[in-house]
Amino acid sequence: MIKIFVFAAIIAFGLFNMVKGVQERLNAAFLGKKDDRSDNFGERLKGVLVNALGQKKVLNEAEGGIMHVMIFFGASIAGLRIVEFMLSALFPGFVIPFVSNNSLFYLVTDIFGIIAIVGILYSGWRRWVSKIERLDPEPFGTPAENLILIMVSGLTILIASVFVGTGFKAAMDTTGVYALAPATALFGSLFSGMSESSLETGFQVSFWVNTIFASGFMVFFRYSPHVHPVFAPLNIFFRTLKPRGGMIQPINFEDESVEQYGVAKLEQFTWKDLMEGYACAECGRCQANCPAYLSGKHLSPKHLIHKLRVHVDETAKAMGPKLGTTTISDIVADETAATSEVFEKNLVPDVFSAEEIWDCTNCASCMEQCPVMNEHVPKIIQMRQNLVLMESDFPAEAQLAFTNMERNFNPWGIGWNSRGDWAKDLDVKLLSDDSNVDIVYFTGCAGAFDDRSQKVATALVKIMKAAGVNFAILGPEEKCCGDSARRLGNEYLAQELINNNVETLNGYGVKKIVTTCPHCMTVLKDEYPQFGGNYEVIHHTQLIDQLIKAGKLKFKQADALKKITYHDSCFLGRYHDEYEAPRQIIGTLPGINLVEMSKNKTKGFCCGAGGGRMWLEEHGTRINVMRTEQALDTNAEVVATNCPFCLTMMEDGIKDKEATENIKAFDIAELVERNLQ
Repeated sequence: MIKIFVFAAIIAFGLFNMVKGVQERLNAAFLGKKDDRSDNFGERLKGVLVNALGQKKVLNEAEGGIMHVMIFFGASIAGLRIVEFMLSALFPGFVIPFVSNNSLFYLVTDIFGIIAIVGILYSGWRRWVSKIERLDPEPFGTPAENLILIMVSGLTILIASVFVGTGFKAAMDTTGVYALAPATALFGSLFSGMSESSLETGFQVSFWVNTIFASGFMVFFRYSPHVHPVFAPLNIFFRTLKPRGGMIQPINFEDESVEQYGVAKLEQFTWKDLMEGYACAECGRCQANCPAYLSGKHLSPKHLIHKLRVHVDETAKAMGPKLGTTTISDIVADETAATSEVFEKNLVPDVFSAEEIWDCTNCASCMEQCPVMNEHVPKIIQMRQNLVLMESDFPAEAQLAFTNMERNFNPWGIGWNSRGDWAKDLDVKLLSDDSNVDIVYFTGCAGAFDDRSQKVATALVKIMKAAGVNFAILGPEEKCCGDSARRLGNEYLAQELINNNVETLNGYGVKKIVTTCPHCMTVLKDEYPQFGGNYEVIHHTQLIDQLIKAGKLKFKQADALKKITYHDSCFLGRYHDEYEAPRQIIGTLPGINLVEMSKNKTKGFCCGAGGGRMWLEEHGTRINVMRTEQALDTNAEVVATNCPFCLTMMEDGIKDKEATENIKAFDIAELVERNLQ
């Protein structure tokens, strides 16, 4: 009876600390604003089953993914064995149906326990021997590495102590029930020469070692930053169900009670934003695929989440016993209470540097790769909103783009009334002359004003005419879609542009839109509904693919075989999960041999112009040059694009590498138009 009492006390101590650790972190997360993430329970649960239990996103990267699956499933199944081991030690002779004295149970749990230990040892190898760069390993002996070493050692001993303990039982067993279990049978054979009293003592010692380490592991959870096993499933469940383009929440500028635009301080983020730091495993996949980081910029999406978590922790610590009972605002407002300087910190520049915030291209690769589905990009945009709207602190180049959009409704600053001039010799209908059309071609600022992109717009017009598509353009009535203004943080300007377009489009009763710019597509499709604009929006590669499949486009015979590589734009690929339509088009073109770049599809490398960075200076290694080098490595003669920004950046990269004689950049529409019969 004393044994059971001591065991219960030890485990209760561990459970208390584990529950307390979860509670403390939830209280810290709830320092953030309210955010309702309770919609569509079924879809949320499905995400947990697929990505937390099924480890789908973890396995998107083979090496680290397999290691994690080994630990996750191995430790989970071995956990059943730990429970059985404890019960057998506490209650000799107690039988668990289908488990106790079942050789298959011991075989399976042995195998999974071994798999878990191998996975743990391999994780140590990757961190301390191979020293995988994205893991950011520190030298041995530092606090961070000591914590990780304690964690992996403790888990290994926890599992191994069961094998050893059951090995003592196996040495006393005469039924052969443990014979199939490899680890248990091995230890049983090693202990077979010992006396029965020694075997029983060894079994009991193993039990207490296992109990102490099980409790210690739970206590460790409370005081360690490595708590993602609990918070990752929660984070996945409460993930946004909105499309990536629709994750920017509109600011209500008509509400005079709103005193803060964007996010300046910790408590202005939502509780979900703050919880993400606890869900993060710091695996570094986001960092390893971030174009800003890889080109030597200040931003690391991994460090962004880490810094936010550290700031949450220090804020929670400063609140002390008041955590969970009051808010930061109430503490700061209480003039009689002593407050910590932590509460006065601004996110920029006290937690993050301005350079970090402006380095982001909004490519969403961090979010695509993140196994726990953290939402990096919206946080960056919210901090930009504060810098632009509250602090008037933004790169000088952005001011010119803002001024141009304010005065002429386009970042180039060209007179708005000439927006339809590119099509004056193409016999293209204006919507103001004939609104009885099947589809509206939203040309976008690049297609209307950039000489190079006008060739793409012209190619699409010729394709639609060849296919008999009944379409029109807005011409001078079209305004900038608002993408660059919104992603640069100028939400007020973006809403002016968006509302103007919505009023025009709704006035004509527009139902379907095609655009050659995936940035326009993203805003029109995913963000305009926030402002009353609901349309079917497709990309020109999707339209062309549909026309080809419908047999409305015919191609001439090829003169010679050309080797082409294709650049996935971030805003068509990762924002809309469209990777196949452009490739299917290329596959139907005569005389074309497609060769993929090393980074393609979900891991496609950004051109560097997204997130409004088209209008900002880039210092150091240029992202577009890095992408151009990846294209040159394929030895292709043509790099195909689907975005006006990407086309510009790839052509600039080709010039920078002095490779204009070897490779040319074309939009897919241009390639299709050149090959039409």
